[in-house]
Amino acid sequence: MSAGPVRRCVACGAVRPKPQLVRLVCDGQSRVRVDPVGTAPGRGAYVCPTPACLDGALARRRLAHAFRKPCAAGADLVEEVRGLWRHESR
Repeated sequence: MSAGPVRRCVACGAVRPKPQLVRLVCDGQSRVRVDPVGTAPGRGAYVCPTPACLDGALARRRLAHAFRKPCAAGADLVEEVRGLWRHESR
């Protein structure tokens, strides 16, 4: 029996259970947003909950490849993801 769905981090390639990764989506205005619930429409990309993976996904344009279109990630994205990490680590 499977332990549930697994996803691959777009930055490091690690395969983890879906709840252990952060889902990012490209919204209708071509901006990257965090999808904490995992139900936002559109293509999603998953990253490990580490600053290195988020930075790697942004620096190497892995998100644009995963979304199959250019999508801008603002400075607020990094802060939003780090806020989620702080909240989950409590």
